[in-house]
Formats: sequence, C-alpha cells, structure tokens
Amino acid sequence: MYHSGVTNHETRTIGRGADCHVVLDSDSVSRLHATVQATPEGFLAVQDAESSNGTFLHRNGRWIRVRKVILGTQDRIRCGDREVPLDRLVALFGERARVRLREGYAVRGKPLMFDQWALESAKPRIVLEHPRRNPETGDIEEDR
Repeated sequence: MYHSGVTNHETRTIGRGADCHVVLDSDSVSRLHATVQATPEGFLAVQDAESSNGTFLHRNGRWIRVRKVILGTQDRIRCGDREVPLDRLVALFGERARVRLREGYAVRGKPLMFDQWALESAKPRIVLEHPRRNPETGDIEEDR
C-alpha cells in the first residue's frame, strides 16, 4: 500500500480568515471555506466546509459544486469566485510529503451499468460525458 508520508489528521484550510493556510481575499470566500487532506494513498482531497458560496470543481468541461472530491491532474478547483492553483494545494504539504493528483479524468469510468461481458471480465463500461457518433467510422466517441 502506498503511504503518502502525511497522516490523515493533517488538514490544511482554505478561506478568507487570516489563520487559513491558503488565504483568498474575496467576499465570496467564507472565513473557513474548505479543507484539504491527503488520502491514505497520497491523493489530495478537498472538502467544502459548508461555505455560503460553495466549492466548485471544473472537470469534463464544466463547473460543478462539490462537497468532497479527490483531485485529478486535469481538474480545477474554485472557492466562491476564486480559483486555487492545484500546485499551491500540493505545496501545502511540503516537499517531504508525497502527495499527488490522480491522472486525467477526461472521461468518467464509473461502474454504473454492466453487461454480461463486463460482468465476466470485471470491467465496467465507460460512460462518456459528451458522446457523438464519428461520421466516418460510425463509432461513438467523446466529443471534444
């Protein structure tokens, strides 16, 4: 099992308050807006602290309000109207901690539905966010 070098009890804070680890100067940001922790596997997780204006994740081409999310390399995160760079969140845990971001997230690979072949091979279907049919091949692809 991968160990991040960071215990689950180490939490960093994002907010407007001067005592936060990441201070964002905006009226749309709560005094304590969100927390950042490393999962046992070393990934970064952001959790909204019941803020007034919400914590938002930009994934698959759109902003969605989240309560808790594990961040990927292609994600963007926003508290109120202020975007927080991912490298700034990684740096919160110092050089000795081995925190990281999950790779990608261009398509969702949630095991939402299974067909008989998928059950036998234990592979979930991939659910595309913006599907379209390729006019040349007839295959269904992600539209980007």
